[in-house]
Amino acid sequence: MSVLEQPITFQALALGRHLTIEYYDCNAHTLADVEGMKKIFVEAAEISGATVLESSFHAFHPQGVSGIVVICESHFAVHAWPEHDYAAVDIFTCGDQIDFELAAAALREKLSSRSMVISNALSRGLIGQNGAVLHEKPSENTVEGTLSWQQRYESADAWGMLASVDVYECAAELLTAGNISAVLEDLSDVLKTEFCGKGCCAEFTDPGKGGGLRFTRMLDAGTITGRYSLERKTFYCDIFLGRFFDPRKASETLINTLNGSYYRLQVAMRQ
Repeated sequence: MSVLEQPITFQALALGRHLTIEYYDCNAHTLADVEGMKKIFVEAAEISGATVLESSFHAFHPQGVSGIVVICESHFAVHAWPEHDYAAVDIFTCGDQIDFELAAAALREKLSSRSMVISNALSRGLIGQNGAVLHEKPSENTVEGTLSWQQRYESADAWGMLASVDVYECAAELLTAGNISAVLEDLSDVLKTEFCGKGCCAEFTDPGKGGGLRFTRMLDAGTITGRYSLERKTFYCDIFLGRFFDPRKASETLINTLNGSYYRLQVAMRQ
């Protein structure tokens, strides 16, 4: 019986098998850990029956991990977006000894993915009587274009945007009222907006949860609100503007100025 909800099936005769998998709702901390990701993918390759030759994984700034495990049979590859709890994985093999289902299930468990989708199970290099044969040309509608944040904003006919950014494992010495005020100043520059009046900043301590401060900043086109937990070393921020802004630039400003380990991002178009 398959270890997955549905068995993975390929066409009968081909030089290679190529599986692409989407892992959603993963553990963001795991996705941001380059050494941890390397260990996970090497182990998954070994579990599947592959012979591992070498591996190379790279951590991007301010976050994100790409990596490849080279196996005798071909490769395991990944790119991870911790801010969206998502990892894109592909497994390619030119042999028939790799157990794709064991590999996919092992990765789901180790990435703590609550939702896994097999997006493609492809046979590469189909073999006919006279060698490799051409695949049928895909229709023009097979691959859909991707939208930028601004294109998504415009296509939604939105009036404003809300970005919720959580920055984890911040430097404790930076989580002070004075420094947060400077952080919000930097953020307002990136957003190309200004504070109203004196900033209307309110803050308080919550000793019941280890201490933390709340803040509210009134902007000429919206608000920046949130709180930061001293106990968790986490900064929670909601940015609303009545116009388009780049949520990724805002998130990267926060993680860089707070020296955080990784961040998560949710964006809503307000209509």
